[in-house]
Amino acid sequence: MKKIKLFDNYENARLVTVKEYGDSHPDSVYLYDELGGKEIDGIPISITRNDDGKLEVLFTNNTHLLAIGATRSGKTTGFVIPTINVLMRKKNKPSLVISDPKQELYTSCAKSFKKQGYRIIQIDFTDYKHSDCWNPLTKCFRAYKKYLAAEKCIEYGPLCPGAGKYADKSEAEQASEAYYDEAEKYITGLCTRILPTKNLRDPYWEDSARDLLKAIIFGMLEDIKIGITTEDNFSLSNIIKIYDSFPNIDTNIDDGYFNDRDHEKSKAYQLARNSFIGLPRTTRQCVVSNLGPVLSCYRDTAIRKATCTNTFELSELDDGEPTVIFISYKDEESLHYEVISMFLSSLYTELIAVARSKGSKLDRPFYFLLDEFGNLPKFNDFDKVISACGGRNIWFMLILQSYAQLNNVYGKDTADIIKDNLNMHIFFGTNNPQTKVEFSEECGKRTVLSPSSALNGSGESIDRYDHATVSLIPVSRLNEIKPGECIVTQMNEDVLWGNFVRSYMCREFKSDNADASKRPVKVDFLDKKYSYARFTAATEYRASDSGTFEF
Repeated sequence: MKKIKLFDNYENARLVTVKEYGDSHPDSVYLYDELGGKEIDGIPISITRNDDGKLEVLFTNNTHLLAIGATRSGKTTGFVIPTINVLMRKKNKPSLVISDPKQELYTSCAKSFKKQGYRIIQIDFTDYKHSDCWNPLTKCFRAYKKYLAAEKCIEYGPLCPGAGKYADKSEAEQASEAYYDEAEKYITGLCTRILPTKNLRDPYWEDSARDLLKAIIFGMLEDIKIGITTEDNFSLSNIIKIYDSFPNIDTNIDDGYFNDRDHEKSKAYQLARNSFIGLPRTTRQCVVSNLGPVLSCYRDTAIRKATCTNTFELSELDDGEPTVIFISYKDEESLHYEVISMFLSSLYTELIAVARSKGSKLDRPFYFLLDEFGNLPKFNDFDKVISACGGRNIWFMLILQSYAQLNNVYGKDTADIIKDNLNMHIFFGTNNPQTKVEFSEECGKRTVLSPSSALNGSGESIDRYDHATVSLIPVSRLNEIKPGECIVTQMNEDVLWGNFVRSYMCREFKSDNADASKRPVKVDFLDKKYSYARFTAATEYRASDSGTFEF
């Protein structure tokens, strides 16, 4: 007798178990103990024990991922730590940057990373004395130095010590323009990040304050020529020091920092003149009042020390050994979020440039595993960045408490685009009703025989078959997820009811806790080379700014 399929042309989303998924994707199942000998291009979507009691990992192809887990849903012990342990043990080891609220992940995983041959970097806002450092201004400084070198070759021609770098004057001029544009673009981006225009109805004050900040930075760059500014002292901390050194705006305004420069050629003077120097007293006060509070968060000691120099190079993170970067902070201290966001933005921008220089993509995958992503400030053009990164072997694994967090930071329209680019969603649980409704819709629908069908007929047979379309995963069922369980949706695959073994219940994930206090101090923050002394145009030393700069 021919079997009749009643609902072939209706909604037919399917929910599968880990075993069913593994049976249909046999090449995606690996024993945890065998990962070190396997080159696996992918990320885990389930980590559980098989019938023999061995830890088994179910992989899917590399993709951008969004994990949804409310506070206390177990996303750290039930997803983040197990995922980290799996990724570090693959034969083709990826590099990672990991946001680490409260330093929990560094403590749990750092020694395991070291055993697996990883270079470990920790930007630590909880213990800045033992933190690695990253200076967001270094790239700008280096571009401006190259600009000055090209300018010297234009001026002195064959007599220039570096003249052999350029074939002729025209080539030097082109290089000069390119390096200057690069430095100016970076300064503009940095200042916009620090002081964005929020008041679109009256942007003048914020725009003027931002130009004053740019003027200070350009002033420091111009002082490279007279030996005042170096790569070591070109930092956010010293920008604040210069800002604080200006006397009362009723008198000399800037104590000569801008006015003593060449009024025709100095970019610093021109910016300051338009935004500050040539304006009435009350206008200057308003400009300063817009810049001062914005700089206040960068006065934090941990931020000033963590950004005063570089203990690693972003451009070298895809060379040689695999690298893991922990960004440790206190999740209740929102003060550090802006700098963390600035670092991450610079990191993926630099990695994209490295991938481009290598032809198309990085040599090894680079994962951004970002817990509490909804607490970080907005990344500019992040919806476009995600699309660009996937083809370059750069992958985002973002963890949110609810979709509402993403909407709050990026706005609903952009948040929807970001979610669409995150091809896999993993649900651990949330308290947000709208998120549950939305995720239930993402899982799709299925067609069932309507209960009313049984009422149509004699009772012995059904005369008419009625169908009903229902949610594959109703909202009520999302409330029934137990610890260790999750629901996984991904493009072109059935919905998976998965499992992630909790790290504290798994002997394979146990390691000796890392003691951050034993990290070597890599930077002497009180070294005089990080201090900044101001000079007049005649290079006369200003006694008021003498002495070692102390944090």
